[in-house]
Amino acid sequence: MNMSRWVSKHWMWVLATGTACVYAPLAGHASDDRAKQRNLETLTEVMTLLQQKSVEPPKAQALTHAAIQGMLHTLDPHSNYLDESEFRMMREDQRGSFFGIGSIIQQQADGIVVVSTVRGGPSEKAGIRPGDTIREIDGKSTEGMTNTQAVQRLRGDKGTVVEVTLRRAGFTEPLKFSLTRGEIPTNSVYYSFMLTPTTGFILIKDFGETTSEEFERAVANLKRQGMKELVLDLRNNGGGVLDAALGICRQLLGPDQLIVTQKGRDGRDPVPTSTPKGAAIDPFPLVVLINRGSASASEIVTGAVQDHDRGIVVGTTSWGKGLVQSVLSINRTRGLALTTARYYTPSGRSIQRDYMHGLDDYYNPEEEGEVAKAPKGPDFKTDLGRTVFGGGGITPDQVVEAAKLGKFTAELRFRNSAFFKYAVLEKEKFGVRQGEVADDAVMARFKSWLQEQKISMTDKEWTDNQADMRDQLTYEMQNIAYGIEAGFKYLCEKDPQVRKALELLPESERMLQRRIAADKLQDAKTTVAHKLD
Repeated sequence: MNMSRWVSKHWMWVLATGTACVYAPLAGHASDDRAKQRNLETLTEVMTLLQQKSVEPPKAQALTHAAIQGMLHTLDPHSNYLDESEFRMMREDQRGSFFGIGSIIQQQADGIVVVSTVRGGPSEKAGIRPGDTIREIDGKSTEGMTNTQAVQRLRGDKGTVVEVTLRRAGFTEPLKFSLTRGEIPTNSVYYSFMLTPTTGFILIKDFGETTSEEFERAVANLKRQGMKELVLDLRNNGGGVLDAALGICRQLLGPDQLIVTQKGRDGRDPVPTSTPKGAAIDPFPLVVLINRGSASASEIVTGAVQDHDRGIVVGTTSWGKGLVQSVLSINRTRGLALTTARYYTPSGRSIQRDYMHGLDDYYNPEEEGEVAKAPKGPDFKTDLGRTVFGGGGITPDQVVEAAKLGKFTAELRFRNSAFFKYAVLEKEKFGVRQGEVADDAVMARFKSWLQEQKISMTDKEWTDNQADMRDQLTYEMQNIAYGIEAGFKYLCEKDPQVRKALELLPESERMLQRRIAADKLQDAKTTVAHKLD
């Protein structure tokens, strides 16, 4: 696993400016200064010896990168050095757009495959389709290339041209495209639709500079469609910019409510952040979905919602990242994400998971089922007196395990990409209607195709996995024909966590009314106290 790349997906960054420089001794701290100078001299000498004596001459840049990462990982798992490519991608993620070809790609067994195209983007305009396999980028073979490496090559400066060679089912010769890179939005609000005639659904995939505005627009749009209550999906949302999380909380919470408190080294200099005093709570019932992939800024939002009894939390225990990084630029092209504070939820909880037993344990936590049974940390109280827990992530109010595919279906999906590949063929040969579920005729054609591909299966495997295979095939057919939201919306109907969220909306409504009543009572007491004064 590339730990640097993994950490960058579990962040909560405070944007900052700064410059890295070589250490220079300061007057008044002579002994410390001499020790630091000796350490720097030792580091320089070791790097020189490596370059002179190593059997394979190392690259100076690689040595520097590794040395910096090693230093940072003695502090905590989330302090991280960003090279030029990583720093550029971080800024693009934060900004909410980049310049590229507008294709969503996925690394599959056969190579880098186009899963979907962005509406109106260069790929769609050129005629690139879901299911196309990218064989070359600017003449370089994609064989052995990771998804991240392919993305880096496809992105570039605005107006520049990238040459892409594709393989397409039904064509014997490769297809070549010259694509002019355009601005591609990377919306944080990935899905937004009506689950039921009165229930809205919003999935936020990360937190960037435009997330708060995107969320506000999505809520307004769903209200125009009849939304009375909301399911907010933060599952697998690894975090992002702190201000974005604060912006979401300001839209969900009531007036003058604490969102989060940051504390620096040794707990000094606490910095509380609250909603505006003149704000008004938007009175729609709310359920928040989380899982082990929900981290950092996602936990800020979830913790504030839970502590203030604004909504019910459903799913499995979140990641447990209670650290804040400030991003310092180095020569404007590279960055240092340095942990500068811990954060605490409104009830006073730190939800940071223990990282003192090594990075391997931290990067590879328990399986989802074990997470649900994880021991609870110190207990705290919400505004209405409910018990919540700190330490090791946020424990949901209702623990609900995610659906799991059987072994046979999982292998078809993840090892063979069978559902995706066949869905491409099904759409080309027979067409796919919007909302169409794979019927018996489709399943029979799929079975014949599996046999043609020499994918072995027993009669029992085929019979026992019918329901899951039908769902996975329907999901891919809808994605390919109508965009990735269509397939996701179909799976939501089957999702046990989403279904539990719908069941709990009446309870969320009751809790919200208690919350509003408690606020009114407190306001009345405050008014009386002022009059007595």
